[in-house]
Amino acid sequence: MSSMKEKLFNLAVSNVVANAISVGLRLNFFKKLSEISSEKYPVLPEQLAQAAGYKERYVREWCNCMACGEIIEVNEEEKFWIEEDNVKDLISSSFETVMIGSTPILLEPLDHLIECFKLDGPPGLAYSEFSKFQYFMGKMSQALHEKHVIPDMIPAIGYGIAEKLEAGGLRVLDVGCGNGFHSSLLAEKYPTTQFVGLDIGSDAIQKAKKRKTKTGTLFKNLEFVECDAGKMPVNWTGSFDLVLIFYACHDQCRPDLCIREVQRVLKSRGVFAIVEINSSSNVFKDKSSMGTLAALLYGRSMLHCLPVGSNDANALCLGSMWGRKRAVNLLNRCGFPDAKVADTPYFPINVLYCAQKN
Repeated sequence: MSSMKEKLFNLAVSNVVANAISVGLRLNFFKKLSEISSEKYPVLPEQLAQAAGYKERYVREWCNCMACGEIIEVNEEEKFWIEEDNVKDLISSSFETVMIGSTPILLEPLDHLIECFKLDGPPGLAYSEFSKFQYFMGKMSQALHEKHVIPDMIPAIGYGIAEKLEAGGLRVLDVGCGNGFHSSLLAEKYPTTQFVGLDIGSDAIQKAKKRKTKTGTLFKNLEFVECDAGKMPVNWTGSFDLVLIFYACHDQCRPDLCIREVQRVLKSRGVFAIVEINSSSNVFKDKSSMGTLAALLYGRSMLHCLPVGSNDANALCLGSMWGRKRAVNLLNRCGFPDAKVADTPYFPINVLYCAQKN
């Protein structure tokens, strides 16, 4: 077998195994299997099916795939278990499991995406064609950001923001807030600061409005607004001390309009911070420095970020891998001449852009 044929075959196997893992994650098979089995006490598929509450025949085929794909273990009696060292990786909501579990979501409008490639095809895809995308973003944000937003990212913004948030009295805007994960995380930590979450998606805002504090009470310092980030309310001019964007810049057809609106609604000396996907704006450099991770990120951009950010005749068509050079240039053109770049080792695929309004 030629090296390319072998590579293609291995990719075909990985593709199927990854999708089977996604099935297991959604049906909670890994957690249930880890609870009822071990190397000393492996179980039959019917035992897993009974414990999980699903059909034995389907569970058996899933187990067979996972064992042959070397994800779980099997013995000659066709009993299964998870190697003890692998349990945590398979049942935790990590970067890897979120990436695997979300791929079918990105493939939902595949036939429509193919049309976008054609010269006479549509410019892009609507957010609504990805029916479970908000759910995926919520899972990814929680998996990657929950432990690090407050202790690591907030201080990295600079401009004394961490200290000012602790002191209270600020007004903070979260643009493209999705289901409100980041907004609520910050609102709980800083109860004397007022937070506003903004998103163009009505479903996302409805979910965000249902968020409560860890004690189950309603937030008194958090509100959510359904709004186009490129056309924020007129009365917001000069009213925010801090504006944050998590992942929601490159997905916009006209992020330049959004950034200019951010510049308008910030107070004098107000601070703007964007968490984005890290890249260099040069694919050769990305391949050299990031290896196969670059392929993962460019591929996901092709499947979702580029088409939703291209769905307009006047779109900038950035894609998630637009990179540091293009991002800083855009910030400079839109009223932030002193934009800076901060590395985020605590966010494995991200970079932080920060700026202060003059």
